[in-house]
Amino acid sequence: MANKKPIRDVVKEIQNEYHIIGRENELGMMVIAHEAGKNILLEGEIGTGKTTLARAIAQKYDKNFLRVEGTEDLYSTTLIGTWQPPILIQKGYVEDAFEFGPLARAMMDGGCLFINEINRAPESTQNLLLTALDEGILDIPNLKRITAKDGFFTIATRNPASHIGVSVLGEALKDRFVWIKLDYQPEGEERAIVKIHTNCEDAKAIEAAVKITRATRKMKEIRRGSSIRGAIDIISMLMQVGIGEVWKDQQPWIDVSISALVTKIDVEEGIDKSPEEIITLIVRSVLNKKDFFQ
Repeated sequence: MANKKPIRDVVKEIQNEYHIIGRENELGMMVIAHEAGKNILLEGEIGTGKTTLARAIAQKYDKNFLRVEGTEDLYSTTLIGTWQPPILIQKGYVEDAFEFGPLARAMMDGGCLFINEINRAPESTQNLLLTALDEGILDIPNLKRITAKDGFFTIATRNPASHIGVSVLGEALKDRFVWIKLDYQPEGEERAIVKIHTNCEDAKAIEAAVKITRATRKMKEIRRGSSIRGAIDIISMLMQVGIGEVWKDQQPWIDVSISALVTKIDVEEGIDKSPEEIITLIVRSVLNKKDFFQ
């Protein structure tokens, strides 16, 4: 333990190696959880970087990263694997006849199983995970019992319970995880993220795009605002117009922002304005407030 690297140093290495802006506290907790041998449940809005952090932690510890989507079609066989009839008929119940699923492979390799939106998975699939996560054991009928190699762990995500269509994660399965929440990042960090993803050198344009995107999270008419992807898309499209050109008129900002943001927001029920109208109001308010055009 005396030679153990400080958590803050490990976090700094991860940030540098995987180009992660900020997230010191969240990465620190993920490192602590992983080194304590715990499975991790990340909760946060769409676009808060849950997958990015999960992949970075897995790669930092040299783990294979096997991703599955938590949907109503995520059956137990999807995670465990399936028999291949032609080979099964020819050779019988042997490993050559079985195609191992991501859970089985992660356990055999000592890798990382990443389950996106785990709470959307059927109850039967959630129950299957209990023994694997708790005891590191997975039984494949007619074939063998898999005992997880050292290093096997699971990172799962879920969106906040306020999202429409989000189901409840079973209490027994939830008990097998430690919980880490990801909120939206501070404005300065979001600007840095947009710059990295777009290679845009116009700080004023980035500031405006980030403010427009962040404003969607505060409007009472909007139930779910946009993630930082909204600002990235705004800048990416404005760069095709030409950054110099877009400071001559607000209309390109309005057109591009509508295109970038309509798919990333959910308007509250009963609102008499369309998403396009709401976004137009936001853009004009942001651009006028700081006199971006002067």
